[in-house]
Amino acid sequence: MKWGVLVVFLLVALSSTVSANLQAGGRASEEFGATLDVLVVDDECLEQVDCEALRPVNFVEYFGADWCEPCKVLDQDLDELVDNDTFVMRHHPSPQDLTYNSVSNLRFNALYRLLFLPSLVHNGDGLLTGTSQAQDLGEVMGNSTSVFEGLNGTSYSNGTLSWNTTELGTVTVWRLNSVAHENEPYNHSHMVIDALHFNATDQQGNITELVEMNGTGFVIMLERDGVRNLTVKSKTPAVGLDLNENVDDGVLSTINSDSNGLLVVGVTIVLIFLLLPAFAMWKDAVGQQSAPSSRDEEA
Repeated sequence: MKWGVLVVFLLVALSSTVSANLQAGGRASEEFGATLDVLVVDDECLEQVDCEALRPVNFVEYFGADWCEPCKVLDQDLDELVDNDTFVMRHHPSPQDLTYNSVSNLRFNALYRLLFLPSLVHNGDGLLTGTSQAQDLGEVMGNSTSVFEGLNGTSYSNGTLSWNTTELGTVTVWRLNSVAHENEPYNHSHMVIDALHFNATDQQGNITELVEMNGTGFVIMLERDGVRNLTVKSKTPAVGLDLNENVDDGVLSTINSDSNGLLVVGVTIVLIFLLLPAFAMWKDAVGQQSAPSSRDEEA
């Protein structure tokens, strides 16, 4: 009887753990971050009173490296895609690059949880990797229905950027510049060289240190805080170079890590069920050994 009660207790405890993990996973899915709005402004416009920032229809974040051979071809392809509706912001997240940027590295690893170079992120939620990224990106942009909004009344005066928004989250101001490739005779346009983050509800932030940097423009981004749940948009994804030079079989890091906890719990339950017969046999064996001993003591 006691053995049966113990089994029931273990099953109830484990089922409660599974339920808690499922609930936690549900809460986590509601807390994913998002790119809400993107504004692009160049240095000349920023100094003008009537400056109107560009709000692109397609905002592409390109993560590449100068040592990355596939990136050279993609660099040229992306330049051909840029127009009034599309803006490409370039990141160099690899510490092996002379133009390495720690803010870009943090975005690559912690926010987007990427593995490969080159990687493209479209409008903050679509991931493109592989050998046909430019072609796939063209199709994604053609079918995109997302609309950026949330930032209004942006203005700049005496080192202070002001904005109006009712959204909670973070306003990030990215400083961009045209940066020469380490080995090839061309420049990376709109490369991230630094960034500042502000609480969106503050309605303003001092960007003097960014303005004083030699650069070509800014990207002002409104984001809901949280790790991104990217959707793979590539037809042949995950073929590239590992940022950290680790061997990988092509599994993308966009898989939610919460599933690992559920897997562990599930395996534990299965193992307990498999061990139940062994525990029962052990209990019977112990009972049979103790029974004669008790009779001998009575005699």
